[in-house]
Amino acid sequence: MLVKVDKIIEGNKIKVVELDIDNYGSVIPLRELELRLPEDDSVIKVLSSSKYAAIFTENDIDESGNTIILANSVSLDELNEEKKRAIDTMNKK
Repeated sequence: MLVKVDKIIEGNKIKVVELDIDNYGSVIPLRELELRLPEDDSVIKVLSSSKYAAIFTENDIDESGNTIILANSVSLDELNEEKKRAIDTMNKK
């Protein structure tokens, strides 16, 4: 899921806002989630140095309380490219 990193909470949790990109390229906040961080420092490093990230959680159901198992930083340029793709897809219909 695409998220905006809000803040890392003392301990092993993080607050994020789940995002979606609509057909017109607008970034839409869907909901706030509080997720658990794994003991792996690499995930914490990625999230602490990123404003946006693509994350994957332990369970298929994306809800508060799940543990993040993988996080990839998403730059503003990459986010803008995804927005452009959404617009291009909509224009082809």
